[in-house]
Amino acid sequence: MFVGRAAELARLAAARERTPGLVLVVGEAGIGKSRLVGEFVSGLDAFVAEGGADPGCVAYAPFVPVLRGLVRQYGAGLVPGGGHRGLARLLPELGEVEELPGLGRARLFEEVLLLVERSAERRPLVLVLEDLHWADQASIDLLVFLARNLMAPGVLVIATSRESLRVPGAEVIRVPPLGRDDVARMLGRDANGESSELDIDLIAARSEGNPLFAEALADAGAATLPSTAPPASPAMRASPATPASLRELLLAGAERLPPEGLDVLRIAAVAGRTTPHDVLRAVAGLDDLALDEALRPVVRARLLLVDGDGYTFRHALIRDAVYDDLLPGERRRLHARCAEAHPELAADHWYAAGERRRAFEAAWAARRWERVLELWDQAEDGADHVHVLELAARDALCEGDAERAEDLATRALEEVSAAPRDSGDVARGSGDLARGSGDLGGPSYRDPVRAARLLELRVAIRDLLGEEGLDDLRAAVRLAPRESRLIGALATVLAWNGQDAEARTHAEEALALGDARSLTTLAALTALDGDLEAASRLYARARASAPDDDSLLVTYASEADVLEAAGEHARAESVAREGIARARRLGLARSRGGHLAANLAEPLASMGRWAEAREVMRAALALDPPPIHRAWILMVLGTIAVWEGALDEAEEIVGRVRPLMRGRSRGYDSCLEPDLLECRLALARRDSGRAGRVVDHVLAEHDLTLSRRYAWPLLALAAGLGRVREAPAGVATTGRVQQAHRATFEAECGGSWAAAVTCWRAVGQPYALGQALVRAAEQDPAHARERLREAVAIAGDLGSEPLRRAAEAAAATLRVSLGDELVLSAREREVLGLVAEGLSNRQIAERLFISARTSGVHVSNIMAKLGAGSRVEAVAVARRTGLI
Repeated sequence: MFVGRAAELARLAAARERTPGLVLVVGEAGIGKSRLVGEFVSGLDAFVAEGGADPGCVAYAPFVPVLRGLVRQYGAGLVPGGGHRGLARLLPELGEVEELPGLGRARLFEEVLLLVERSAERRPLVLVLEDLHWADQASIDLLVFLARNLMAPGVLVIATSRESLRVPGAEVIRVPPLGRDDVARMLGRDANGESSELDIDLIAARSEGNPLFAEALADAGAATLPSTAPPASPAMRASPATPASLRELLLAGAERLPPEGLDVLRIAAVAGRTTPHDVLRAVAGLDDLALDEALRPVVRARLLLVDGDGYTFRHALIRDAVYDDLLPGERRRLHARCAEAHPELAADHWYAAGERRRAFEAAWAARRWERVLELWDQAEDGADHVHVLELAARDALCEGDAERAEDLATRALEEVSAAPRDSGDVARGSGDLARGSGDLGGPSYRDPVRAARLLELRVAIRDLLGEEGLDDLRAAVRLAPRESRLIGALATVLAWNGQDAEARTHAEEALALGDARSLTTLAALTALDGDLEAASRLYARARASAPDDDSLLVTYASEADVLEAAGEHARAESVAREGIARARRLGLARSRGGHLAANLAEPLASMGRWAEAREVMRAALALDPPPIHRAWILMVLGTIAVWEGALDEAEEIVGRVRPLMRGRSRGYDSCLEPDLLECRLALARRDSGRAGRVVDHVLAEHDLTLSRRYAWPLLALAAGLGRVREAPAGVATTGRVQQAHRATFEAECGGSWAAAVTCWRAVGQPYALGQALVRAAEQDPAHARERLREAVAIAGDLGSEPLRRAAEAAAATLRVSLGDELVLSAREREVLGLVAEGLSNRQIAERLFISARTSGVHVSNIMAKLGAGSRVEAVAVARRTGLI
């Protein structure tokens, strides 16, 4: 009987009304988590898909039955490509996987999300994932991804676990112990204990309200004390019928089964978490009628529960107890029979049965490559061990275990070497070969083309680890000099690292050999040379000939990036928005869409549309983009935070992006960007020592001639700190933005700030213009008043507290009166009107679609300009002077 969970059921029902959402049902073993969830879903008008984890389960195991159920119900056509690009990794029945280097895991997550959301469009959907305390990390990552990204209504994910899981945004329902009266009702007894064969007080006390233990104690026949006996303490109520060990307690009901029922229960314990009826029949060797008779007492005792077309244990602890009670030979025999009857799990069953050869064959058929490697002594002579290492590395990469993937790829490289090291070195992946030292010439390998492919794979793996793969790619091209894909990849990485001439040579060679993706690299190099129109034509060609969806979206990200670098902010915004729209249509909004969100946020930030940029980034971060894309988004967010004066927020962002952008996996610009942000933050905090340390590191450790975007901004900061007085030879100055940064550097070195003002005005970046105006006012006091008034107005429009303070401090130092003639900006007039209506800062923010922080800055600026000490006084002054 189901009792005592009304509050928890109500919370689940409320969660269903708020879909999409995720609920974690947490509680100790036996407390009734699965029973609660089963009771909830039993009466729902929804499609319920269930899965769960077992000890030692393979990657994504809890999701496989869920996804298989959705595909069988609605078809794989719900996702682009019919699931061949991602879902086929988990559902072999969909066919071979279409490999997407570097995007396997991202594509899998995208397709799972699309399948779930589009299934929910047909009928409300509940996903039940049981026992996630046993789940692998890949499954938890996928669960977190769904929790962050589910947007469509109608989807409720319910996960059970013995311990709480760190899943952002999940509602946690902790299942408490049952009270004494609930225990009585559950056991079908009078709550008062009258006319009962059981001592309810004893059972409630000894079980501590755990339903499973209470039922086991009742099944064991714990007798009550005579009704005439005086009350006794729980310590005095030890019943001789109560088993001493937990296993004996859980097996008490099983031991009273007839032999046929006990045999079926033991088969189910070996077969797995859930046993299909056909599998149980085949292993038991019974016809349907005989099996029904054997099962009936097992189901009546609630040791097994009917679950669709199969059976599942009422609790995993009961299954564990039954399994552990088997004799070793009995266990092996049952595993062997289950392997023959249940091909999907044959590899695990043959392995448990000690049949290594059969386990190897089953693992190979199921593409369980890690298990295949474990059983490699069973492989036939001449079997391709290197190929299996490569496949296992790709699976590990898909599962998010980049360290394991790197080890497997390195071992594969060792095995194609002409002179492999001993097995210990191979396992450790040590030495020059393991680290891609650049000494990997063709003669080192028996199969150069295969080695080149493995090197390319390791580059993709190490990219996720933040490590640069330039040496590996150079070696790969030497090994396979006619492989256009490898040559094009090398060109891209060379361009990232500022080696433009060599990058162009390789890109042109790759294009001539048929690698259409190299058009994007050539377009970016052309833009960096200053010919934006020729670059635009190349990007159009790259889009028209893109070989796959990812390559297509990369063209938009690259073009938006080079346009922003050149100061073409409006064009960069337009291209990024077009790319985001394409990403949504192609089902890649969460992976490449995150990349493009950074490309959109950056021009918005440059143009002073900070609230809009923040909204773009908030939405993109909620989609859990890959680490490097998340870092790029955070960099823009951190820069805006510094400009707004939200320095604690910026500090937290610096701490988050440093680990994500370690190394030089994306070239000099990516590794210098965190340094630029930290230096700006340090200066905003007036911590010149910290800023100096960052600048000294950059000047000592980096070749600024290799950076096309961040060399001049960093040099300008270094000049302001007195670290440099002239720029290194060879630093490029391409486009209006770099020209403005160079003018700022020259002004810091004693040149004209008025010239810097002119440059920034032409670029259209209001914050940089405001900073230059303040410095120009300090340099030329005769024209200070008009420049400082403009800077204050810009600060008001942007909501930049640091810029406002800098302008007012300069005015005080120069004894320049900003006075009553200083008018409010258009945005400040709009805010003042809402203040007059009596709206709070938060209400003003909602009305104007800006942040509450920005609203507060506007109100503070208005009060300062009007010389008012309160909002009421500011409104009164404004009405008196005719401002409203």
